[in-house]
Amino acid sequence: MPLDLIIEPRCRAWGDCLRAEADGTVFGHPLSAWREKTRRELGLDTTRPIIATGHQTLLWHPGILVKYLAADAVARSEDFATANLIVDQHAGGFGEYEVPVRRRDGALAVRRIELTRPRPEVPMSLHEPFVPQGSPALPPSTPPTVAAGVLRIDEAVRAHADAPEAATQMGEALGDLMSPWVRRFPPVKASELLETSLARALLGEMARDPQRCVHAYNEAVASLPEAGIHPLLVRDDYVELPLWRIREDRRRMHAYDGDVTTEREPGEPGPRLMPRALLMTALIRLGMCDLFVHGTGGANYDRAMVRWIETWLGVTPAPVVVASASLRLPLADSDETAPDVRAAEAEARRAWHDPEPPEPGSADAPHPGPVKRALLEAVDHATRRSPERRAAFFTMHRHLDTLRGTHAGYVEQRQRRATDARRLVAEASIAGRRDWPFPLYGHRAIDELAEAVRREVGAGRPTISD
Repeated sequence: MPLDLIIEPRCRAWGDCLRAEADGTVFGHPLSAWREKTRRELGLDTTRPIIATGHQTLLWHPGILVKYLAADAVARSEDFATANLIVDQHAGGFGEYEVPVRRRDGALAVRRIELTRPRPEVPMSLHEPFVPQGSPALPPSTPPTVAAGVLRIDEAVRAHADAPEAATQMGEALGDLMSPWVRRFPPVKASELLETSLARALLGEMARDPQRCVHAYNEAVASLPEAGIHPLLVRDDYVELPLWRIREDRRRMHAYDGDVTTEREPGEPGPRLMPRALLMTALIRLGMCDLFVHGTGGANYDRAMVRWIETWLGVTPAPVVVASASLRLPLADSDETAPDVRAAEAEARRAWHDPEPPEPGSADAPHPGPVKRALLEAVDHATRRSPERRAAFFTMHRHLDTLRGTHAGYVEQRQRRATDARRLVAEASIAGRRDWPFPLYGHRAIDELAEAVRREVGAGRPTISD
């Protein structure tokens, strides 16, 4: 199974990143002190450097799984502690997933499997757990690893239907599915990050001077447009902050400076808040860990966070490394180059509108063919808008319809080529996907992926245990 592994920098350099001392001061306290306090508040190890990773608790593809494989391998090799960020403020996306199947005619297709129907814009940590709707009957020709993976997913999600909410349920299910290759990391929910002393200090500074905070934020995201992060809204009467506010119906909405005001009476409850992406990763890299393992996408947008924090707070967060992989299921029937769909469709249209095949021994037919050329000349020579021109036009189409019957094999061949070309290109697109949930790839493929990561780390083959 083709594998393209990305680990930057090389894993052997990760230990040097982890051992680097936290440098700088935030709100009058050394960053090292904030990290120790944050980890103690989150129940994490305070005696060893922490390597962390995390993601939304969706059904990950192997490129996400590699982050956990790499973090676990390095932690074992260097005796570092670990942490798993559960992005529980995420809304949607966990209720369904796609699998490749083969129809009865042998063609590849995509089937969507629905686990549940999430409520729109309700964070996973506020969404009730669910019992999967049951795995649908898949075509008998479905690849065996895919069919087995669907059953494993259903069993894992169903086993944790008694979890307090959907984020924990899916996080535990993923832990079960990863357990043959990755130890369980101590979990930390993104929503819990806002309960730390560091987060309260950051929110207090946002409330004190929201304009300065957001100006630094917007400058940072504007400097990296490729990250795709929208600027925060700034008006005379309110300023948007990098937070979600949770409404009474549990849906999330953008939060503003008034939501974190320091003018609230003592004991007066404020709105429930959750961090958005850049604030979340700032809290992780300032307080939770010494090294964070990103995928390629996360590493891209997180550069904006670093620029924001360096400008706003004058401190550099903990370093990041990148781990990802492209692993594809063996779905392609051959390595042939995909056909030119446009050319095939053009030939099919031409055969329909000019159904005269080439002469025997000729590679291609002239266009228009002799019969249609004569019919077109008759139309062209008639006076515009005259009854004769109209009659010649209809005569041409009657002849063309007759020719389609006379040369039906030629016309049908061209149409079949276009249909086959579209099918082959569609199948190539399905076969080339790298984002199927990792349980669909089978144990052997994930074993090979884990072994490739361990070779990169230079570690032996460990025994997995919780």
